[in-house]
Amino acid sequence: MARVTRALALLVLGLFALLAAPSFTALRAEAAPKKKEKAPWVGPKKGSWVKILRPESYWYQTRGQVVNVNQKAEVKYPVTVKFDRVNFSNVNTNGFALWEVIEAPAPGPGEV
Repeated sequence: MARVTRALALLVLGLFALLAAPSFTALRAEAAPKKKEKAPWVGPKKGSWVKILRPESYWYQTRGQVVNVNQKAEVKYPVTVKFDRVNFSNVNTNGFALWEVIEAPAPGPGEV
């Protein structure tokens, strides 16, 4: 009888310990890593107008609209710019480095 009582007491204590312990899911949720903050935006905003400063470019000192700005540091020409006219190869987009473009005002009506 004493062995049964002792076994029953151990069983009750074991069940109580399981109920009192936090669940595995709760432990995993508490240990979830925090998300990294986004890095600040580098370069002109998408859709803004820029003036080209690369002297050997067909579009030197003309304005174009920013199509995309790649945020990876290893990209050599991260700023993709679209122009209203085409060059000799019938192309109207080109990639530029961050230092080869400056923000410019948008063209007015009738101005291209």
